[in-house]
Amino acid sequence: MRKESIVKKQMLQYIGTILVCVLVLGGILSVVYTQHYMKEKRDELIQQGRKVSVAFTNAYRTGNLNNLSYELQVLEEYMGAGILMVNENGVVVLASPGLDEMMIGQSFAYQELVEGVKGGNIVSMETKATVLFNVPTLVVGYPLSVGQMAGIFMCRSMPEMEQSLYQMYQVGIASIFLVFLFAVAVSYVTSHKMTKPIQEMNEAAKVIASGNFEQRVKITSNDELGQLGKSFNDMAESLQNNDKTRRDFIANVSHDLRSPLTSMQGFLTAMLDGTVPTEKQEKYLQIVLEETVRLSRLTEGIVDLSRAESSKIILDESDFDLNELIRDNINLLEPQLNEKNAVIKAIFADQVTMVHGDIGKISRVIQNLMSNAVKFSPVGGLIEVETTRTERKKVLVSIKDHGTGISKEDQKYIFDRFYKADRTRNQDMHGSGIGLAIVREFLQAHNEGITVKSEEGEGSTFIFSLKLSDE
Repeated sequence: MRKESIVKKQMLQYIGTILVCVLVLGGILSVVYTQHYMKEKRDELIQQGRKVSVAFTNAYRTGNLNNLSYELQVLEEYMGAGILMVNENGVVVLASPGLDEMMIGQSFAYQELVEGVKGGNIVSMETKATVLFNVPTLVVGYPLSVGQMAGIFMCRSMPEMEQSLYQMYQVGIASIFLVFLFAVAVSYVTSHKMTKPIQEMNEAAKVIASGNFEQRVKITSNDELGQLGKSFNDMAESLQNNDKTRRDFIANVSHDLRSPLTSMQGFLTAMLDGTVPTEKQEKYLQIVLEETVRLSRLTEGIVDLSRAESSKIILDESDFDLNELIRDNINLLEPQLNEKNAVIKAIFADQVTMVHGDIGKISRVIQNLMSNAVKFSPVGGLIEVETTRTERKKVLVSIKDHGTGISKEDQKYIFDRFYKADRTRNQDMHGSGIGLAIVREFLQAHNEGITVKSEEGEGSTFIFSLKLSDE
């Protein structure tokens, strides 16, 4: 399939638009300018007729008509138009030197013009080639009410005026052509400038598709293309982080699977070959049992996350007391609390807080968040659990620790699957990075959300919402 260039498409669109605009504008200007030019020439002939009228009137009153022919010759050379004087009978009585003297004494061919000037009107006509005028001519009549005279007629050759128009059109067309070439050049530069970021993103996308998620595009503007480039870089960063967390997850899960399996294999082999005395086999069997439980929990977590991401979470919803559920989970954490000499303080908005949801999955959410709070709290630390009612028939549950906190960068990805922000804190290195991802998926299945507020060195607070029951 032939590759089409977006630059070429854009150039063709620009050139087509410019060409249509130039043709339409040129046509309109041509009509308007032609009409203006002809009107201007007609007005000039009218002014010429007025001058001749004044000159003839003065000469007639003084009886000095000898100089009139000379004045007509001067006006004819200055204006480029012939002059005829016609009496009331429509007969030519005087002609400027540039016209054929045979016209004198002949009847003026355009009697309608004669009638017009006799009525005191200024008249005009574009004639065709006739016996009187061998070429198309613009004739303008000006009234002259002196003696037996009817009017003065100024005659100018149409081909001469059209030749002047043609020369002006040539200059105009040449100017428009140069402007068109300039516009095409600007369009070419603009098209390349606008499409360059898209081409760079295309090349970067190919690099990312090959597996190199470190590729980024350079952002040089703050317009839609700049925003697209920023979104592209955000996408690349997300893919890079997902790829990194995936590789970390595989390494962690491999370690979590290999360690207990190696331990179990060693203990069982020792018991089978008699290395372990009979009286100590129960102790080692108990260790093997604990490792199987650990493997079972890891497998269960991966399965839960897989179901959550495929939108196959099935909720067994009911009404239950949230306060009682929190107390039960605090009791389950007693071994961890004793190990760290930590304390959980619970503050409830009401003595009984009835909520609606899947009690098993909400219990997993609370247990996971409180377990993390204990895990990342200092020895002798305090964990605060508090419930708060809202005006939207919701209850907010906040779980706060006073541990090392979470960096701003890690907070962006803390709920992503396989992500382990705690690796920056050198704690819980054996976690799989799916606990908080499962928490978010379980809450989203309830159409609820979870947020985190944290400052490094000051601890973290996780807040999630639940729907109050209708009772």
